[in-house]
Amino acid sequence: MNDYFQSKASLQSKKDRTRAAIIDSAINIIAKKGFQKSSIQEMAKNAGIANGTFYNHYKDRKSIFEDVANLIAVELVKVIEEDEVKTKKPVQKLINSTKQFIQRSVQVPEWGTIFLEAADFSVKLEKDISRYLIKDIKSGIKEKSFLVKFDNFLVKQIMILVLHSISHQLENGIDKKITDKTINTILRILNYKQ
Repeated sequence: MNDYFQSKASLQSKKDRTRAAIIDSAINIIAKKGFQKSSIQEMAKNAGIANGTFYNHYKDRKSIFEDVANLIAVELVKVIEEDEVKTKKPVQKLINSTKQFIQRSVQVPEWGTIFLEAADFSVKLEKDISRYLIKDIKSGIKEKSFLVKFDNFLVKQIMILVLHSISHQLENGIDKKITDKTINTILRILNYKQ
């Protein structure tokens, strides 16, 4: 997945291909070193461009990090969106989307690593990721599958479990049992009535 965004931009304009090269480079560098230790110079060099070219696309390190995090979030959510259309029951939607989100995040470790770091300080990212979760919880409450009262703390609890599952699997290897435990814990928090 090192050149994921470049391969998607291969038939686009030179500007778009350059931007994609910067994005892939940033993913590579940030995933290895973390946001705080990554430099624009490294990203530019790794992308095969001059520093000035970087600044034609991004104003600073924070702007590339936000763009990268948002692009990764979009890719992670795509699978969830596809499943949302196919699946009717809110409980099954929540199970499927959580499982797919965790699996995709750990199958592409660079994405999972950046997502974890970005989740700490990006409110927009959290809203983008949690919108399906919120929708599924509210639908499950409405149909009386989840016997809880909805509030933002409930969503944050679930997001923390998902983030912890991703973090654990990135550190210790992909483990379907951890993903299943995470989902079962979420269902208990939601007081799932079968």
